[in-house]
Amino acid sequence: MSSWRSGKQTNTSKFYTEGQIASILKKCSVSVGGEIDSHYLIFCPFHYNTNTPACEIDKQSGLFICFSCGENGNLEDLVMRTTNRNYFEATRLIKSSEDTTDISDIVNTTLDTQLEMVEFDEFTIKRLHNNLMSSDRAMRYFEYRGIREAAMSDMMLGYSDKQDMVTVPVHDPFGMCVGFVGRSIEGKAFKNSVNLPKKHILFNLHRVKFSNLTVVESSFDAIRLWQCGIPAVATLGAIPSKAQTELLNRYATKILLCPDRDEAGKKMVERVSSNCTKSDISIVEIGDVKDVGDLSDEQIKDIWKNSLNSNIVAI
Repeated sequence: MSSWRSGKQTNTSKFYTEGQIASILKKCSVSVGGEIDSHYLIFCPFHYNTNTPACEIDKQSGLFICFSCGENGNLEDLVMRTTNRNYFEATRLIKSSEDTTDISDIVNTTLDTQLEMVEFDEFTIKRLHNNLMSSDRAMRYFEYRGIREAAMSDMMLGYSDKQDMVTVPVHDPFGMCVGFVGRSIEGKAFKNSVNLPKKHILFNLHRVKFSNLTVVESSFDAIRLWQCGIPAVATLGAIPSKAQTELLNRYATKILLCPDRDEAGKKMVERVSSNCTKSDISIVEIGDVKDVGDLSDEQIKDIWKNSLNSNIVAI
Protein backbone atom coordinates (compact mmCIF):
# COMPACT_ATOMS: atom_id res chain seq x y z
CA MET A 1 0.00 0.00 0.00
CA SER A 2 1.10 3.61 -0.47
CA SER A 3 0.32 7.00 1.06
CA TRP A 4 -0.46 10.23 -0.80
CA ARG A 5 1.08 12.43 1.90
CA SER A 6 3.06 15.35 0.44
CA GLY A 7 2.89 13.65 -2.93
CA LYS A 8 5.31 10.95 -1.81
CA GLN A 9 4.69 7.22 -2.04
CA THR A 10 5.38 5.52 1.29
CA ASN A 11 4.58 1.93 2.17
CA THR A 12 2.03 0.93 4.78
CA SER A 13 0.93 -2.54 5.78
CA LYS A 14 -2.05 -1.59 7.97
CA PHE A 15 -5.45 -3.01 7.10
CA TYR A 16 -8.86 -2.31 8.60
CA THR A 17 -12.38 -3.61 8.24
CA GLU A 18 -15.06 -1.67 6.42
CA GLY A 19 -17.06 -1.33 9.64
CA GLN A 20 -14.01 -0.06 11.53
CA ILE A 21 -13.44 2.72 8.98
CA ALA A 22 -17.14 3.68 9.09
CA SER A 23 -17.11 3.76 12.89
CA ILE A 24 -14.01 5.95 12.98
CA LEU A 25 -15.46 8.41 10.47
CA LYS A 26 -18.53 8.75 12.68
CA LYS A 27 -16.42 9.32 15.81
CA CYS A 28 -14.43 12.00 13.95
CA SER A 29 -17.64 13.73 12.75
CA VAL A 30 -16.60 13.23 9.14
CA SER A 31 -19.70 13.18 6.94
CA VAL A 32 -20.11 10.33 4.45
CA GLY A 33 -21.87 11.29 1.23
CA GLY A 34 -21.79 7.90 -0.49
CA GLU A 35 -19.69 4.84 -1.19
CA ILE A 36 -18.29 2.70 -3.97
CA ASP A 37 -16.88 -0.81 -3.80
CA SER A 38 -13.53 0.08 -2.26
CA HIS A 39 -13.99 3.61 -0.89
CA TYR A 40 -16.26 5.83 1.16
CA LEU A 41 -16.97 9.21 -0.46
CA ILE A 42 -16.67 11.81 2.29
CA PHE A 43 -17.09 15.55 2.64
CA CYS A 44 -13.57 16.83 3.13
CA PRO A 45 -13.09 18.12 6.70
CA PHE A 46 -10.17 20.32 5.63
CA HIS A 47 -11.89 22.76 3.28
CA TYR A 48 -15.37 24.15 2.59
CA ASN A 49 -16.93 21.06 1.04
CA THR A 50 -20.73 20.83 1.20
CA ASN A 51 -22.43 20.05 -2.11
CA THR A 52 -20.63 16.93 -3.39
CA PRO A 53 -18.14 14.82 -1.40
CA ALA A 54 -14.68 15.68 -2.72
CA CYS A 55 -12.68 13.22 -0.65
CA GLU A 56 -12.27 9.43 -0.75
CA ILE A 57 -11.06 7.06 1.95
CA ASP A 58 -10.07 3.47 1.25
CA LYS A 59 -12.24 1.00 3.19
CA GLN A 60 -9.30 -1.33 3.74
CA SER A 61 -6.15 0.78 4.09
CA GLY A 62 -7.67 3.93 5.59
CA LEU A 63 -5.74 6.12 3.16
CA PHE A 64 -7.62 9.27 2.17
CA ILE A 65 -7.25 11.96 -0.47
CA CYS A 66 -9.25 15.07 -1.34
CA PHE A 67 -9.39 15.69 -5.07
CA SER A 68 -10.27 19.34 -4.49
CA CYS A 69 -7.83 20.71 -1.87
CA GLY A 70 -5.24 17.93 -2.16
CA GLU A 71 -5.16 16.98 1.54
CA ASN A 72 -4.20 13.35 2.06
CA GLY A 73 -2.76 10.90 4.54
CA ASN A 74 -3.48 7.75 6.50
CA LEU A 75 -6.12 6.93 9.08
CA GLU A 76 -4.02 8.15 12.01
CA ASP A 77 -3.57 11.50 10.24
CA LEU A 78 -7.32 11.83 9.77
CA VAL A 79 -8.09 11.07 13.41
CA MET A 80 -5.36 13.36 14.77
CA ARG A 81 -6.34 16.32 12.62
CA THR A 82 -10.11 16.11 13.04
CA THR A 83 -10.14 15.44 16.79
CA ASN A 84 -6.97 17.21 18.04
CA ARG A 85 -5.58 13.92 19.36
CA ASN A 86 -1.91 13.02 19.38
CA TYR A 87 -0.63 9.91 17.59
CA PHE A 88 -1.01 7.55 20.55
CA GLU A 89 -4.52 8.81 21.35
CA ALA A 90 -5.47 8.37 17.70
CA THR A 91 -4.23 4.79 17.60
CA ARG A 92 -6.24 4.01 20.74
CA LEU A 93 -9.40 5.37 19.14
CA ILE A 94 -8.74 3.28 16.03
CA LYS A 95 -8.06 0.20 18.14
CA SER A 96 -11.30 0.70 20.07
CA SER A 97 -13.27 0.46 16.81
CA GLU A 98 -11.98 -2.99 15.88
CA ASP A 99 -14.98 -4.86 17.27
CA THR A 100 -17.55 -3.01 15.15
CA THR A 101 -19.87 -5.59 13.56
CA ASP A 102 -23.07 -3.86 12.45
CA ILE A 103 -21.63 -2.16 9.38
CA SER A 104 -24.92 -1.27 7.70
CA ASP A 105 -26.22 0.52 10.79
CA ILE A 106 -23.05 2.59 11.10
CA VAL A 107 -23.00 3.51 7.43
CA ASN A 108 -26.68 4.45 7.40
CA THR A 109 -26.31 6.72 10.44
CA THR A 110 -23.03 8.14 9.12
CA LEU A 111 -24.21 8.90 5.60
CA ASP A 112 -24.61 12.62 5.37
CA THR A 113 -28.17 13.86 5.71
CA GLN A 114 -27.40 17.52 5.22
CA LEU A 115 -30.29 19.90 5.56
CA GLU A 116 -31.06 21.70 2.33
CA MET A 117 -30.99 25.31 3.49
CA VAL A 118 -32.77 28.04 1.58
CA GLU A 119 -31.26 31.48 1.11
CA PHE A 120 -33.23 34.19 2.88
CA ASP A 121 -34.42 37.26 0.99
CA GLU A 122 -31.52 39.73 0.86
CA PHE A 123 -33.85 42.67 0.28
CA THR A 124 -35.61 42.03 3.60
CA ILE A 125 -32.29 41.99 5.49
CA LYS A 126 -31.24 45.29 3.87
CA ARG A 127 -34.63 46.87 4.58
CA LEU A 128 -34.51 45.88 8.25
CA HIS A 129 -30.94 47.18 8.51
CA ASN A 130 -31.89 50.52 6.97
CA ASN A 131 -34.77 50.74 9.45
CA LEU A 132 -32.29 50.25 12.30
CA MET A 133 -29.86 52.88 11.10
CA SER A 134 -32.69 55.43 10.86
CA SER A 135 -34.20 54.59 14.27
CA ASP A 136 -32.64 56.23 17.31
CA ARG A 137 -34.77 53.99 19.53
CA ALA A 138 -33.46 50.76 18.02
CA MET A 139 -29.85 51.93 17.92
CA ARG A 140 -30.04 52.99 21.56
CA TYR A 141 -31.27 49.50 22.43
CA PHE A 142 -28.26 47.84 20.80
CA GLU A 143 -25.95 50.39 22.43
CA TYR A 144 -27.58 49.58 25.77
CA ARG A 145 -26.68 45.93 25.13
CA GLY A 146 -23.07 46.98 24.55
CA ILE A 147 -23.16 46.54 20.77
CA ARG A 148 -21.38 49.28 18.87
CA GLU A 149 -22.46 50.90 15.59
CA ALA A 150 -19.61 49.25 13.67
CA ALA A 151 -20.95 45.81 14.62
CA MET A 152 -24.47 46.88 13.68
CA SER A 153 -23.21 47.65 10.18
CA ASP A 154 -20.84 44.71 9.80
CA MET A 155 -23.48 42.20 10.87
CA MET A 156 -26.40 43.92 9.10
CA LEU A 157 -28.41 44.07 12.33
CA GLY A 158 -31.94 45.32 11.80
CA TYR A 159 -35.17 46.65 13.25
CA SER A 160 -38.84 45.98 12.53
CA ASP A 161 -40.79 49.10 13.47
CA LYS A 162 -44.13 47.32 13.08
CA GLN A 163 -43.22 44.76 15.73
CA ASP A 164 -40.80 47.01 17.65
CA MET A 165 -38.24 44.19 17.42
CA VAL A 166 -34.52 44.17 16.64
CA THR A 167 -33.26 41.49 14.25
CA VAL A 168 -29.99 39.58 13.86
CA PRO A 169 -29.29 37.83 10.52
CA VAL A 170 -28.15 34.21 10.77
CA HIS A 171 -25.97 32.41 8.21
CA ASP A 172 -24.96 28.87 7.36
CA PRO A 173 -21.26 27.93 7.85
CA PHE A 174 -20.44 29.26 4.37
CA GLY A 175 -21.97 32.70 4.66
CA MET A 176 -25.43 32.23 3.11
CA CYS A 177 -28.09 34.09 5.07
CA VAL A 178 -30.83 31.63 6.09
CA GLY A 179 -33.01 33.97 8.16
CA PHE A 180 -32.91 36.03 11.33
CA VAL A 181 -33.64 35.93 15.04
CA GLY A 182 -35.61 38.77 16.57
CA ARG A 183 -36.13 40.18 20.05
CA SER A 184 -38.59 42.79 21.25
CA ILE A 185 -37.18 46.05 22.60
CA GLU A 186 -39.77 46.07 25.35
CA GLY A 187 -40.04 42.93 27.43
CA LYS A 188 -38.44 39.65 26.41
CA ALA A 189 -40.39 38.35 23.42
CA PHE A 190 -38.57 36.40 20.70
CA LYS A 191 -39.61 35.74 17.11
CA ASN A 192 -37.57 34.13 14.35
CA SER A 193 -38.02 34.21 10.59
CA VAL A 194 -40.16 31.39 9.19
CA ASN A 195 -38.37 28.02 8.80
CA LEU A 196 -35.15 29.22 10.38
CA PRO A 197 -32.97 26.03 10.69
CA LYS A 198 -31.83 27.08 14.16
CA LYS A 199 -30.80 23.62 15.35
CA HIS A 200 -28.55 23.13 12.32
CA ILE A 201 -26.48 26.32 12.53
CA LEU A 202 -24.24 28.23 14.90
CA PHE A 203 -24.59 31.99 14.82
CA ASN A 204 -21.43 33.74 13.50
CA LEU A 205 -19.65 30.49 12.56
CA HIS A 206 -19.02 31.62 8.98
CA ARG A 207 -16.91 34.53 10.27
CA VAL A 208 -14.78 32.64 12.80
CA LYS A 209 -14.52 28.95 11.81
CA PHE A 210 -11.21 27.13 12.09
CA SER A 211 -10.42 29.15 15.23
CA ASN A 212 -10.41 28.63 19.00
CA LEU A 213 -14.16 29.14 19.35
CA THR A 214 -15.93 30.53 22.39
CA VAL A 215 -19.45 29.11 22.63
CA VAL A 216 -22.25 31.19 24.17
CA GLU A 217 -26.03 30.92 24.12
CA SER A 218 -27.11 34.38 22.91
CA SER A 219 -26.36 36.04 19.58
CA PHE A 220 -25.92 39.33 21.49
CA ASP A 221 -23.22 37.76 23.67
CA ALA A 222 -21.46 36.37 20.59
CA ILE A 223 -21.52 39.83 18.99
CA ARG A 224 -20.07 41.40 22.16
CA LEU A 225 -17.17 38.94 22.13
CA TRP A 226 -16.65 39.25 18.38
CA GLN A 227 -16.38 43.03 18.49
CA CYS A 228 -13.71 42.60 21.19
CA GLY A 229 -11.68 40.46 18.78
CA ILE A 230 -12.71 37.09 20.28
CA PRO A 231 -13.95 34.38 17.85
CA ALA A 232 -17.36 33.42 19.22
CA VAL A 233 -20.46 31.51 18.13
CA ALA A 234 -23.92 31.21 19.66
CA THR A 235 -26.15 28.16 19.93
CA LEU A 236 -29.30 30.32 19.94
CA GLY A 237 -30.68 28.13 22.69
CA ALA A 238 -29.75 26.65 26.04
CA ILE A 239 -29.03 23.11 24.89
CA PRO A 240 -26.92 22.61 21.72
CA SER A 241 -28.36 20.14 19.23
CA LYS A 242 -26.45 17.18 17.84
CA ALA A 243 -26.00 19.04 14.56
CA GLN A 244 -24.49 22.01 16.41
CA THR A 245 -21.99 19.87 18.33
CA GLU A 246 -21.02 18.26 15.02
CA LEU A 247 -20.31 21.74 13.63
CA LEU A 248 -18.08 22.42 16.63
CA ASN A 249 -16.24 19.15 16.02
CA ARG A 250 -15.69 20.11 12.41
CA TYR A 251 -14.79 23.79 12.66
CA ALA A 252 -13.32 24.50 16.12
CA THR A 253 -9.61 24.06 16.79
CA LYS A 254 -10.35 24.45 20.50
CA ILE A 255 -13.61 24.95 22.38
CA LEU A 256 -14.07 27.53 25.15
CA LEU A 257 -17.47 27.30 26.82
CA CYS A 258 -18.91 30.48 28.29
CA PRO A 259 -22.28 29.34 29.70
CA ASP A 260 -24.87 31.47 31.45
CA ARG A 261 -24.69 31.04 35.22
CA ASP A 262 -27.94 29.09 35.53
CA GLU A 263 -29.28 25.56 35.09
CA ALA A 264 -29.48 25.98 31.33
CA GLY A 265 -25.79 26.90 31.28
CA LYS A 266 -24.96 23.72 33.16
CA LYS A 267 -26.86 21.71 30.57
CA MET A 268 -24.90 23.40 27.77
CA VAL A 269 -21.62 22.38 29.38
CA GLU A 270 -22.86 18.82 29.84
CA ARG A 271 -24.07 18.49 26.24
CA VAL A 272 -20.93 19.92 24.61
CA SER A 273 -18.49 18.04 26.83
CA SER A 274 -20.26 14.72 26.19
CA ASN A 275 -20.80 15.13 22.44
CA CYS A 276 -17.71 16.95 21.19
CA THR A 277 -14.61 14.90 20.45
CA LYS A 278 -12.23 17.82 20.89
CA SER A 279 -9.71 16.88 23.56
CA ASP A 280 -9.28 20.53 24.58
CA ILE A 281 -12.56 21.87 25.99
CA SER A 282 -12.51 24.52 28.71
CA ILE A 283 -14.91 26.70 30.67
CA VAL A 284 -14.44 30.45 30.83
CA GLU A 285 -15.00 31.76 34.35
CA ILE A 286 -16.72 35.18 34.18
CA GLY A 287 -17.25 35.88 37.88
CA ASP A 288 -20.57 36.65 39.55
CA VAL A 289 -22.46 38.06 36.53
CA LYS A 290 -25.24 36.04 34.92
CA ASP A 291 -23.70 36.02 31.44
CA VAL A 292 -20.89 37.59 29.46
CA GLY A 293 -23.22 40.32 28.20
CA ASP A 294 -23.21 41.83 31.70
CA LEU A 295 -19.47 42.56 31.45
CA SER A 296 -17.87 45.68 30.00
CA ASP A 297 -15.65 45.42 26.93
CA GLU A 298 -12.63 46.03 29.15
CA GLN A 299 -13.62 43.19 31.49
CA ILE A 300 -14.18 40.86 28.52
CA LYS A 301 -10.78 41.64 27.07
CA ASP A 302 -9.06 41.17 30.44
CA ILE A 303 -10.69 37.78 31.02
CA TRP A 304 -9.70 36.44 27.62
CA LYS A 305 -6.24 38.01 27.85
CA ASN A 306 -5.67 35.94 30.98
CA SER A 307 -7.39 32.87 29.55
CA LEU A 308 -4.27 30.73 29.87
CA ASN A 309 -4.19 31.35 33.62
CA SER A 310 -6.74 30.61 36.34
CA ASN A 311 -9.71 31.98 34.41
CA ILE A 312 -9.91 28.87 32.25
CA VAL A 313 -10.86 25.54 33.79
CA ALA A 314 -10.45 22.40 31.67
CA ILE A 315 -13.23 19.81 31.66
